[in-house]
This record gives sequence, structure tokens and C-alpha cells, in this order.
Amino acid sequence: MKPSLTYLKAILAMLFWSATFVWFKIAYQTYLPYEVTFLRLLLASILLFIVMLLSPKREKVHSKDIWQMMLVAFCEPFMYFIGEANGMKIVAPALGSLIISTIPIFSAIGAWLILKEKLPWYVVLGLIVSTSGVIVMSLGSADFSATINGILFLMIAVLSGVFYGISVRNLTHRYSPITIVTWQNFFGMLYFLPLFLIVDGKHFFSIQHSAQGLITIAAMSILASVIAFILFTGVLRDLGVAKSNIFTNLIPVFTVILAYIVLGDKLNWTGWIGLSLAVLGLFVSQYPDWQKRKKDFRISSRRLR
Repeated sequence: MKPSLTYLKAILAMLFWSATFVWFKIAYQTYLPYEVTFLRLLLASILLFIVMLLSPKREKVHSKDIWQMMLVAFCEPFMYFIGEANGMKIVAPALGSLIISTIPIFSAIGAWLILKEKLPWYVVLGLIVSTSGVIVMSLGSADFSATINGILFLMIAVLSGVFYGISVRNLTHRYSPITIVTWQNFFGMLYFLPLFLIVDGKHFFSIQHSAQGLITIAAMSILASVIAFILFTGVLRDLGVAKSNIFTNLIPVFTVILAYIVLGDKLNWTGWIGLSLAVLGLFVSQYPDWQKRKKDFRISSRRLR
């Protein structure tokens, strides 16, 4: 596979995930958080199982791997969303984004300790620069209010994001991304079903539904819950956990840009500096490896001729 295609997949996944922050504002005008998440996962599961049933090359998941699939879904979307959704309610957005931005750092450490992934100096440098960019973007806000509960919820989200990457990595060598994401969405939907019925069920079955809200949820389901996860699962397989997770620092970058275009939000000078650092750090972390992968691809292409 061309190295440029791997990076394009990573960038598209981050773009689709960042769009959800804008779409959430639209969906939340009618629907509550657990309603939105459950409907996303339900639609994604239905679509993916239809695709798998129609596919001539269906993969059978071994019973021993079902438990790992369940663990992947428990980490993300289940625990990650519970931590992030509840934490962001009681923590200022600036501080919340700072805490979430530590996921690439902890992922790199976890991949190094548990998966024995190598951490070249340029990956560490790029990680520091890129994360610094997210921090600078957050410093544009003067509000850093928080509670202990809010910080603990966000740390749950961080740890869930870290263990998602670590737990799904081995599966990427045994199954295709579409198989992994299908079962991930299915088990995630099952985990959220009780919360949907108990917490938000009464509201969902009594409100007047919104076409705009449902279309937005469908867009999140197809682009974020299905396509983005399929793309990123492939990236995890190709690049490893540490190098892949640095791309998540593009999410606040794309979110700021989309909010500027779609919602008319303003971006101050600290935002522009932070945005530039986040992109620069990503470039630093990937450039030497991209050059090497590009060279190896050219050599292998010549041998095939």
C-alpha cells in the first residue's frame, strides 16, 4: 500500500470525527446524549451487518476473539463516551480539551510498555510539539474551571482511548477493519441500550422527532461510527498505536476550522499559533517514516515489474 494512502486515511478519519462536534450541537437541539449515541451505533450496526452478509468474503470471528472485540467496544465507544460526555458537562471546554489531548502521549507510553513499539526520537518530538499546539489553542480561553468529578470522568475517557488502541492493535493483524468495526459498533450498541432505555427512553418516546436531528445522527453514524473507524483501524495496523494516535491532535484543528466555516466561530491569534504547532508536530512525527516507507514502496514496485 502506498504510504500516502495510509496518511490520507488517517486525515479523513480525523476530519469525520471532528465534524461530529459540530453535528452534536445540531442533534442536541432535539435529542439527548445517550439517544444520539445509541441511534448512531444502532444504524451503524445494521448497515455493517448488511454489508457483511452481502460480502462474498465474510470473515468468521473465532470465539476467543469475541471477548477481545467486546473489550474493544467497552473501551470505545462505551467508556470513552461516558467519560467524555459526563466530564465535559462540568469541566470548562478549554481544560477538557487539554485533558483529552493527553491521549496520544499516554497511548505512546502504553504502546511502548505493553506492545513493545519503538518510539523514535522524531515521534517523541512530534508528539510534544503537536500536543503543545493543542495546549496553546486551549489557552485562548480564560475559563479553566473544573470539579474533581469532571476531571475523573475525563481521565476515564483518556484511559479508555488509550486501551482501545492497545486492545484493537492485535485484532488488526487477524481481521479486516470492517469486521472489527462491525462487532465494535454492535457490542457498543448493546452496552448503551440499558442507558438509552433507563436514562433517556422516556424523553425519546414522548418528543416530536426532528428530521434535521435524525439526518445529522445518520451522518454521524455513517461517517464517524462506520467510515472513520474503518479507516483508523487500518491506520493502526499500518503505523502502530503511537504514530497513529498523534493524528488525533488534528481533531481540535479540524473542529476549529469547521466551527469557523459552519457556525461562524472566531479564531484568535493563539488559536492560529496552536493550530500551526499541532500540524507541524504531526509532520515532524511522520516525515522520516513516510520517506522510508515511500522508498521501500518504490523498491518493491520495481521488483514487481
